[in-house]
Amino acid sequence: MTKLSIAKRTPVENIRSVWPKETDFSDWLTTQEGIELIAQDLEVEIENPRREAKGSNFSCDVVANLVGDEKHIVVIENQYGRTNHDHLAKLLTYAAAHKAMTGIWIAEEVADDHRQVIDWLNENTPDTVALYLAELKAYTIGASAAAPMLDLVCRPNVTMKQTNAGLTEGDRKRREWRIAFWQEIHHRLKGEKIPFRLQKPGPGHWSSIAIGRSGFHVSMLLTPKNQSVVLEMIVQPAGWKDSAFEQLQLEAQEIEAAVGKPLQWRQMPDKTCSKIVLEEKLDPDIEGNRKKICDWFAEWTPKVYLAFHDRVKKLVAPEDA
Repeated sequence: MTKLSIAKRTPVENIRSVWPKETDFSDWLTTQEGIELIAQDLEVEIENPRREAKGSNFSCDVVANLVGDEKHIVVIENQYGRTNHDHLAKLLTYAAAHKAMTGIWIAEEVADDHRQVIDWLNENTPDTVALYLAELKAYTIGASAAAPMLDLVCRPNVTMKQTNAGLTEGDRKRREWRIAFWQEIHHRLKGEKIPFRLQKPGPGHWSSIAIGRSGFHVSMLLTPKNQSVVLEMIVQPAGWKDSAFEQLQLEAQEIEAAVGKPLQWRQMPDKTCSKIVLEEKLDPDIEGNRKKICDWFAEWTPKVYLAFHDRVKKLVAPEDA
């Protein structure tokens, strides 16, 4: 039996040796590597991150959108050292100024009283509001480059928020049903070694997948009203939605061949997004369909993702032409 070689992980004592200034870390957080770190360690998928976005008389470190929901604003406040009241106030001020639904506070060390504040806010705000608190760490293995990590300290408790949200019994059960269903679907997908990252299962009828370019994502949908399940390639880049859709449509034959099924091409010029749709008539409300639906998403989601991934990245935006 081959002996495994195990290396020792060594913490980086001074985070400034990786990013000399807080602004350097904030700049890095808007790169693809930073976006992936937030997705991996906090399970929050963001896109279109902007640095120092203005809000009233204040400037926020990073403002972004949740993947699949351009109206869902995410604000991120970073600080070196130990959490303090000043940065807590900034986080809440930026969240209010930008009408954010998700707030993320990252520091080197979290004080216990600030942990209690974030937990209390998560327990006593509507279920549409989510606050995260994380400690920034970095490690090396041997002579390797530093690898950052966000050590999650606080996150919203979905079950508790639903209990406190004053929902009707029917709405509460529906949300619980969706969360449980997405958990099953995601578990089945992860068994296939998928080429993408999944969002944390939520109470909505959709689950979005980032495809590597702002304004584009794949959505999985449970649509009991139509007695079906759906995969959608969402096309909504600001200012050139129709051009992007038309470029993809020129490759419709190749895309459908890569997927293995015909797709519905819906340009919808009067809407904010265009959609390329794969639909299957499987009613999610029928208990006997649950395994079939999990299997359907496991089979077709990777095919749709791979058919569009490289093509979306190669699309020519007006500023590139």
